[in-house]
Amino acid sequence: MWAVVPGPPWIPDPGVLVKDTAGGRLGKAIAWDGDTRTVTLAPPEGGEPWETAAFCPANERAGRP
Repeated sequence: MWAVVPGPPWIPDPGVLVKDTAGGRLGKAIAWDGDTRTVTLAPPEGGEPWETAAFCPANERAGRP
């Protein structure tokens, strides 16, 4: 029997503004890694990208649908 692993409720499209709920930063989505369930974000003003597994749409509060 296969284990069912729930996916994230939302996967951002590239270029969408995303809130990193673990770090409290905003970034533009540049990649999604389904194996690690992380999104790679880049600062909107430019800079080094980072990865996070805790995220939501920029206009939502963490933990709220």
